[in-house]
Amino acid sequence: MLGFQLYPSLVILLSITMVIVDMLGVMVIVGIPLNAISLVNLIMSVGIAVEFSAHIVKSFASCPSADPLIAAKFALVTTGPSVFSGITLTKFVGIVVLAFAKSKLFEVFYFRMFLSVIVLGAAHSLVFLPAFLSLS
Repeated sequence: MLGFQLYPSLVILLSITMVIVDMLGVMVIVGIPLNAISLVNLIMSVGIAVEFSAHIVKSFASCPSADPLIAAKFALVTTGPSVFSGITLTKFVGIVVLAFAKSKLFEVFYFRMFLSVIVLGAAHSLVFLPAFLSLS
């Protein structure tokens, strides 16, 4: 039954927090300063991280099996391809044109940051989440 479930909610919150902390780390490594534009991008990263995480966790929570390992596998098999092709690849195709922008603003604050959040969100939802959920 899908209702309010505390554990999946906390796992989504943990995954979103990890994506944002990782984004801050990427910003330091790549040399993106924290300013109004990058802060707006970080806030949008929260929404994108929710989009990645919520589908996997919802599929995990709706699995008919009570075994967490089977439920994690169920989530990856049923929702993983949709998350990868429907979210990751479509967002990647949408931002790849920004790599060729002549404006440094678009290249730095949009292409680099969005590419980072797509890679980090996909990694957290397709690798971290199933592994962490299978431990429950």
